[in-house]
Amino acid sequence: MSILVTGATGLLGKAVAQSFAHDGVPIRVVGRSPEKLKAQYGEKVPAFAWDPALSDFPQQALDGVSTVYHVMGEPVGGRWFTAKKRRIVTSRVTSAQKLAHALEGRPCRLVSASSFAYYPGRRGEVYDEKTRLTEPGSFIQATIRAWENAALSAASGESRVSVIRFGMVCGPDAYPKKLVRLFKKGLGFIAGDGLQTVPIVDIDDAVAMMRWVADRRIDGITNCVSPQLPCFRDVAESIAQAVERPIRLTIPDWLARPILGGSADYFLLSYDIRPTRAVAEGFSFRYPEPRTILARALLPHMSSVGLQPAH
Repeated sequence: MSILVTGATGLLGKAVAQSFAHDGVPIRVVGRSPEKLKAQYGEKVPAFAWDPALSDFPQQALDGVSTVYHVMGEPVGGRWFTAKKRRIVTSRVTSAQKLAHALEGRPCRLVSASSFAYYPGRRGEVYDEKTRLTEPGSFIQATIRAWENAALSAASGESRVSVIRFGMVCGPDAYPKKLVRLFKKGLGFIAGDGLQTVPIVDIDDAVAMMRWVADRRIDGITNCVSPQLPCFRDVAESIAQAVERPIRLTIPDWLARPILGGSADYFLLSYDIRPTRAVAEGFSFRYPEPRTILARALLPHMSSVGLQPAH
């Protein structure tokens, strides 16, 4: 049986596909760009181009597939104009709806990505999988709810669904790479008071959990965040030490929001999220400490003096 990965040219999609390929497991890949798929995976890996805004999910991609890893999604960084919001919704909600429909009647497990931004991110609150939302929430919260519900609708008969709420996935080509670019230009900053909790997880642990929920047949919601989390000031200080540039700016909330637009919540809100279910079910994080996670992510960006651990 094969593994199918959607969003296979993105960060998580590429990582999980490469993980299975390394183990000799047959893979199939789906993405919006056939050129990128071919460049990434060559001719031997079955590849299927799909734009969820334009067509239904290609049924032939599911033939002989035991597990689908659905990690397709428009990046949320930058300002959220109308067209950007449409792409965010289509790449998540519409894609999950169409994939769920294509899976009807197939004995297959769907492992769908979700996001920590499901939670309100209020200072002083702690969240885990039992947290229930009672308010309508923001645009992104409403989108994530619809995304998760669409994925979960695929659960019927022999089909099962695992939904993983990922934190900020950290790695050399992942978080905090975009912040590093600013710090290298001398634009190091603290967002707000810097004490907001940042829900990070090492990319190797993220991939391991994707495979683990399928192997252990973990249905429903699982948080994928490190058991220990830093505040934004910790992240900023780690970057500053790695690139040997001082933190020059403190950007208050009222100024950060018009600069960052819709994605400001990802910098300013406090996401104290616990991987309660994963820990209870026996998942072991290889990199549970924030200093180690950040050091691994920042290693390619280090200056000659090396990285000092964040406090």
